[in-house]
Amino acid sequence: MTQIFVVEDNVFQREKILEIIARVVDNKGYPFDIEPDVWMPKDILQAIDDKSLPNIYFLDIDLRLDKNGIDFARSLRDVDPGGYIIFITSHSNRIKEIIDQFIAPHAYIVKDETDFQQINTDIAKALENIKKRENIQYQGQTYHMEQPGMIMEIPYKDILYFETVPRAKKSILHTTSDAYTINRYLKAIKKEFENEPNFASFNSYLINLHHVTEVNRKIGIIKFTNDEELYGGRRIIDKFYQQYSAYKS
Repeated sequence: MTQIFVVEDNVFQREKILEIIARVVDNKGYPFDIEPDVWMPKDILQAIDDKSLPNIYFLDIDLRLDKNGIDFARSLRDVDPGGYIIFITSHSNRIKEIIDQFIAPHAYIVKDETDFQQINTDIAKALENIKKRENIQYQGQTYHMEQPGMIMEIPYKDILYFETVPRAKKSILHTTSDAYTINRYLKAIKKEFENEPNFASFNSYLINLHHVTEVNRKIGIIKFTNDEELYGGRRIIDKFYQQYSAYKS
């Protein structure tokens, strides 16, 4: 799932920006995962995971750290070239400096410590535009999920597998970072994915082959890119192994 990082060395401002982002994400049901405790540039570079790219970065230009916001943005571009960089600055006259660096940010937010309502509006608009762009990028490649009080679009690239809930009209959707209970039979979900080459029906599961890293036939274990493991059983895993081998060939 796409991660959101806020790089701001002023504790009060960072907490306020995180609060605004969390409220927008919650109200809109965006499939973004906020990382409130990871904000130092070196920690973010270590935390970035290829499975969740592209990510979203709110960067203060005037960082008083080992790197300023512009230098850090250049480092980000090396590891997350498609990432959404949103610069936050108190000085609008520095925007030309950013343009000259060819960093290609997604948006600029000029912060006013006395007007957080405008910052709220700007953050909401930036996240809305990112969601629209992601929907276009993965058009026809998202799973639409409606639950009481929640509507979500889960990109196929984030799905690990679906599993049935025994003796209930429910299934569980496992993504790279979360799990959701869905009020639908797995049989109906499998029908939606029957023409998707990356997904394989396996017993009481529907598995995204793209995220499978190993099929251990000896012990009946399927391993995924996020290190999660699924026990399929030695007797029946051979059929899945054949599907996986054909997918990889």
